[in-house]
Amino acid sequence: MKKFLFLFLALISINLQAQNTYVVSVGIANYQQINGLRLTEQDVATFNEIMSLHDAQITTLTGSQATHANVVKTIRSVFAQATPNDAVIFFFSGHGYEGGFCCYDMKANSQLGGMSYQEMQILFRNCRAGRKMVFADACFSGGLSRQRTQLQVQAVSNNNVMFFLSSQLDETSLELPQMPNGLFTYYLAQGLCGAADFDGNRIISANEIVGYVSHNVADVANRIPHNQHPTVWGNYNKAMPILKWK
Repeated sequence: MKKFLFLFLALISINLQAQNTYVVSVGIANYQQINGLRLTEQDVATFNEIMSLHDAQITTLTGSQATHANVVKTIRSVFAQATPNDAVIFFFSGHGYEGGFCCYDMKANSQLGGMSYQEMQILFRNCRAGRKMVFADACFSGGLSRQRTQLQVQAVSNNNVMFFLSSQLDETSLELPQMPNGLFTYYLAQGLCGAADFDGNRIISANEIVGYVSHNVADVANRIPHNQHPTVWGNYNKAMPILKWK
């Protein structure tokens, strides 16, 4: 019995070590046509630093590299490498709109150059990874009509991708001068480095990171006062491991 248990644990260890995490990180400070942001590319650097500690395979697009066509091409090619034992993460920091994220070539007063939730859903649908995640530090104001946006949100919510977004559809996401990152990214980084490990098992689960970030972001924003409430969509396992922190 002891021999069987030893072999079983050894197989689990080998399986965990064989898993890969593929990350596509996008951060845009200076846009082609719309106003710029201050901390977005630093957000990407912070997130990448954490993921590199976990041997993730990271592809980064910043500034003018992050056109709509290039983001789509990169997500498709990188995530195509994933197997059912792997995880894929899309991290975005930049402008957002009610229907999605603003790429570098987003047109002013137009949806052209936007990465919609529906488009993201299609890209993830063609990915075989067992764990699929989106973390986005972006505002969600203007853009698509409310009715169309709600249809997209419903479609995303029924998918097997965890969408963890920095604010609700009618809120803006804060960049505070006293913080090195956007408010959402700051607490996301803190949580992934161990602060969200509520049960002390050194594994940050989806439920733990959502609870930790949501509480702290809303609390800090409320004291300003400002309304910012991170939101999560998707039909995913709440106990899904994000990473094992070191």
